[in-house]
Amino acid sequence: MTTSFDFERRQFIRLPLAVPIRYKFLSREMSSKDMEIVHEGMSQNIGAGGLLLRGKLPDPEWLSKLLTRKMYIGINVMLPNVERPVKALSRVIWSSSVQEDGGHVVMGLEFQEITNKDRDLITQYIIRAQMPA
Repeated sequence: MTTSFDFERRQFIRLPLAVPIRYKFLSREMSSKDMEIVHEGMSQNIGAGGLLLRGKLPDPEWLSKLLTRKMYIGINVMLPNVERPVKALSRVIWSSSVQEDGGHVVMGLEFQEITNKDRDLITQYIIRAQMPA
């Protein structure tokens, strides 16, 4: 028997939130001057398991490497009213196509390596953001 429910595959809830993200592309198999650059983008939502990032993709050919785990993205998330950045190594789960506006792309990221302390910072922020003022 099938149902019409569309189950969410995420393990954690996401909060719509636009915050600055600093990120860098990482790979053991490749090297490029573009991989030395720290890029700046914005989140569109965030949860304890990942985030939605809108940012620049220096080389459109990197997209297939990101989706096949040959490249990862190291991120620093600047949460409002949190003193230090939340750091994580993430992988791309899905991506929009590269846009004509200077190589920007929207990528769904899943955290692969994040400390419990940083995951807790995100969780605490999401809980506080949903409480009535």
